[in-house]
Amino acid sequence: MLNPNIERKLDMVLQELDVFQNAIEISPQPILPIDFVLAKKYLNSFPQHSVKAVGLQNGQSEYILSPTCCYPVFKHFEGKKFLNDVLITNKSNCFRNEKEYIEGTRQFCFKMREYILFSRDLPKVKRWIEEVKLQIQAALASLGIEIAVEKATDPFFNPRDFQQVMQSTENLKSEFLHCGISLGSINMHLKAFSKSCSMVDENGNHIYTACFGLGYDRVAHFIGVK
Repeated sequence: MLNPNIERKLDMVLQELDVFQNAIEISPQPILPIDFVLAKKYLNSFPQHSVKAVGLQNGQSEYILSPTCCYPVFKHFEGKKFLNDVLITNKSNCFRNEKEYIEGTRQFCFKMREYILFSRDLPKVKRWIEEVKLQIQAALASLGIEIAVEKATDPFFNPRDFQQVMQSTENLKSEFLHCGISLGSINMHLKAFSKSCSMVDENGNHIYTACFGLGYDRVAHFIGVK
């Protein structure tokens, strides 16, 4: 169980970082219609990790429990026209089916906070990503957790899959590792999610998105074992 004092501490640490200033917090429900485009993509890519919400009366599923904090945010902004760049944050429970569970580091249900940047300016998004890497590394070090930031790809994809190849060659994903365990990650989506969710600027051009997520349970676990 996540220690509420550590949860509040992590909230404050992140809120005080320059890179997350002016973030707007929203709290969409951590559940996705099964026909939502990102839910369908997740079911196709990660069927072994998907958690469906099945009704007891008819035994049919119309929803999945969200595996991330950003998917409900993208659902919330689906079809939206962005007149300005915006930074959104969402803290929520996330759900993933695993082969095995280890309290604190690999759980069926875990708490995460994500920051999602919506922008028309690709260089701005790239600068934001690099600043997040530096400031998160320093913030976790202040909590006594030394991390390494390493380029990564989603392990669920086949190594020859286009999505994994692109993540690797374009350096779109990095993970924050401590003792070989990922405490968080930062991902550049380019325009993939805005095209999927029909999010455009005032001129009808699809925008760029990126997100950073920190797993509170994993951070709390390593704070607790010190």
